[in-house]
Amino acid sequence: MQNRRRYKRYKVDVMEMNGKVVLAKSLKILDISIDGICLKTEKRLDVGGEYTLKMEGKGKVLTVKGTVAWALLSGNSVDSYGNIIPVYKAGMKFVDVSKEKMNEIVNFIEEHKRDIDKLVDLYSPSGRRLYVRISIEDPEKAVLNYQGSYKVKSISLGGMLIESEHPLEIESKFPMEIKTLTENSYIKFLGRVASCLLIKNKDIEHYDIGIEFIEMSEEDREILVELIRVIDTVIGL
Repeated sequence: MQNRRRYKRYKVDVMEMNGKVVLAKSLKILDISIDGICLKTEKRLDVGGEYTLKMEGKGKVLTVKGTVAWALLSGNSVDSYGNIIPVYKAGMKFVDVSKEKMNEIVNFIEEHKRDIDKLVDLYSPSGRRLYVRISIEDPEKAVLNYQGSYKVKSISLGGMLIESEHPLEIESKFPMEIKTLTENSYIKFLGRVASCLLIKNKDIEHYDIGIEFIEMSEEDREILVELIRVIDTVIGL
């Protein structure tokens, strides 16, 4: 059988090469203030962890970072396959808020206030910042971005095979990075999911996912070429 691969692929299981991928989960906003937000999501959030929130509606997009102040299991939901999915409730405090970002938050809240809250001033006379409820028409326009980790099993100039706890939808695209063999050196790129296969080993499950490199800077491409040259040398020893 003819090998149709454009690039030679190298197995790197023994080298402990890892990476990160930016994932997203939809969220429901319970209430929000200029200081923080209370939300529900199917993603379990780590107290003290930092996440990025992206909310969009009425022609406005708000992207803000927040740290989790508290989190708890709130209930369950059932997906289209009948699986029971845990739902978590969490409170987050916005961080790295500049004056410009503060204005963005205020403007976004004002645009999305419910009618009943139209007269609520975000700054109370006492100086306490009030939480109000807002409405975003399309639930998919409110997402929580977070990093997932993976192990690189094999790699080539065109893509890689990774092992992950998270399934990724075929044809979806994600910002990703690989930690190279050099300390504090990373290859950053946009990856396309070419395949996703569930692997079961007794009670342990993971996903083998094929990733195609589709956008990569020239600098990162050069680092990748050098990385593969080193791997080829090590394997050939």
